[in-house]
Amino acid sequence: MAEVVRSERTCSACGRRHGEETSCDTLVREAGDGVGGAGAEPVAPSMVEEVDPLLGTQMGSFRLVRRVGRGGMGSVYLGEHVSIGSRVAVKVLHEHLTRYPELVQRFHAEARAVNLIGHENIVSIFDLNAAAPRPYLIMEFLEGAPLSAWVGTPLSAGAVVPMLAQVCDALHAAHARGIVHRDLKPDNIFLVKRGRGMPFVKVLDFGIAKLVDASMPETVAGIIVGTPEYMAPEQSLSRRLDGRADLYAVGVIAYQLLTGRLPFPDEGLTAQLVAHQTRWPPAPRTICPSVPPALEAVVLRALAKSPEDRYANALALRTALEQALVGRTPPPRAAVGSPRPAATADPSGLRRTQLLAPPGPPGAMGGRTLPVPVQVILQPGTQPRSFTGSDLSRGGVFLHATGDLPPLFARVQVVLPLSTGPLVVTCEVVRHVSPEQAHAWSMRPGFGVQFLAPSATLKARVEHHLSGAQASPPPGPRELPEDAEAERVLGTYREQLGGEGTHYAVLGLAPDVELESARERARELWTLLSALRQRSLSRGQRARLEAMLIRVRDAGDTLGVPLRRARYDARLGNPRGVARCLEAGLTAIQADALRREYLAEHPRSVGTARVHFLTGSALERDGQLKRALEAYERGLQLDPLEWEFQQRRRVVDRALGARLMAPRNERARFPGEGTGP
Repeated sequence: MAEVVRSERTCSACGRRHGEETSCDTLVREAGDGVGGAGAEPVAPSMVEEVDPLLGTQMGSFRLVRRVGRGGMGSVYLGEHVSIGSRVAVKVLHEHLTRYPELVQRFHAEARAVNLIGHENIVSIFDLNAAAPRPYLIMEFLEGAPLSAWVGTPLSAGAVVPMLAQVCDALHAAHARGIVHRDLKPDNIFLVKRGRGMPFVKVLDFGIAKLVDASMPETVAGIIVGTPEYMAPEQSLSRRLDGRADLYAVGVIAYQLLTGRLPFPDEGLTAQLVAHQTRWPPAPRTICPSVPPALEAVVLRALAKSPEDRYANALALRTALEQALVGRTPPPRAAVGSPRPAATADPSGLRRTQLLAPPGPPGAMGGRTLPVPVQVILQPGTQPRSFTGSDLSRGGVFLHATGDLPPLFARVQVVLPLSTGPLVVTCEVVRHVSPEQAHAWSMRPGFGVQFLAPSATLKARVEHHLSGAQASPPPGPRELPEDAEAERVLGTYREQLGGEGTHYAVLGLAPDVELESARERARELWTLLSALRQRSLSRGQRARLEAMLIRVRDAGDTLGVPLRRARYDARLGNPRGVARCLEAGLTAIQADALRREYLAEHPRSVGTARVHFLTGSALERDGQLKRALEAYERGLQLDPLEWEFQQRRRVVDRALGARLMAPRNERARFPGEGTGP
């Protein structure tokens, strides 16, 4: 276990020397571990920085050229492919940690977590070797610098917010997959320079990430996982965690970047933990007056001691950061579940500019109702549903609904009926309002959605719509007649695109179509239909067209990408579609991660599938290939991501094909032609 010792000693966890009053940034510490005294003996041998026995050695197909970093669990090297010279980063577990199975498991968990998430703001992992003597990961090599290189002097809000917005995007993707990072800090945020724009963020080191509610071993009692300076109170108290623990870390990082110092400058592990659990940090503006008041309020809310008092999710935090940057001060947060006081209603009638502001629930009394129903596709492949919308802003809209609501964090497609014409927007469900809450708040029940990565065009069109609504109500738009040619095209595809069929039915493709063919078909259909946007369509035609385009885009985005299609085909029970994904480059690690996810949803499938697989193996050994293929396919319908038997099915299928071709070749010979020389 880690302890922090004097400068003449070596840390037992990270292998580095650091001062007595400096907290070790190792990933695993004993709870209550303080600063070791002069007599504390190091557990690990002292590292000799000048000699690294791994330099020049080969890990897989890559030769280790130089060491580029060192952390609590491992060292990171620049690796070059021995044949083609491509460069990667190779993360190798520290030798003195390989004897701990739980730490080797964390190494494996990092690869699994990253591949489950699959987001551009998270470093990619290409391969894993968890075997002795030295487990390692093959990752993308990043050229740039960690965010910690900018820590120490205050940065401007204009520099901080865009970086943290990207961090929030990465966290949102992780949390949507049920993964909590648990060790977010400047060292684990890497800035990559791309052109002349803002640095591109990559979040690193998911080595201690936790799969929420997954069947993974719990952290051993008495062990604290994380870095004290950035650790949420519930994490150091070993309480149940969710994504809001990562949002607390974002709050600490924001505080540090804006002020040039940590919220609590206390030295030592115990002092840091106690400070985060019990004390409020000084307001950032008392340290650095240039911090905008609105941004200060966002940071302090992210640093709330109770998770319930922080932002509900990473997208909400990102929205608050971006709105604070343009000068909108977030109002104080009302108690969760409390009725909205009448005094907080806006008597001026000014339009709302912040979606689902914490103190004022969406759809509340006085919210502007959209005059035209909002079309929403709740799930890919389903018909659009009409909802009454209100509280439209540049960030999202509230939809009135009763009964079953779409799950929180679910992605939906919304057709906004704006004054400039319908606009299709991808949204995420961020708030539920039950009938009980609606009654207490004098509003309607329903759900709030937030626009995902709203473009400047989207914001401008919403702003134009809202500014037009501020003046006296404009006359209703002239209803255009139906366009005959557009109606012919829409009618041709009404059955194909208007039902609740699969993505394959939408594109008119077979379930085993190749990925490139699916992408090409989606492009053709999109081009054909989007050309109708240039015609003078009636309101009904335009709504139908936009709904069709959503279905085509969803189908193309799913069937043309191996990882997405494999997940979709597994749930569809389409093993031949999964096989196409394997042919197109889906890796064994990705297939294994998807399979775990699938079996968590279908736990009873694996037993029955195994029986079919064993039956198929026996029939294959007996030479009964046709029956073996049938058995494999029955098993793969239940467990479609089983890598080994996908390969066996493929081998047997090819062998059967060769058998069928043999008689044809015989019949194709000319009369009198022999079979020998």
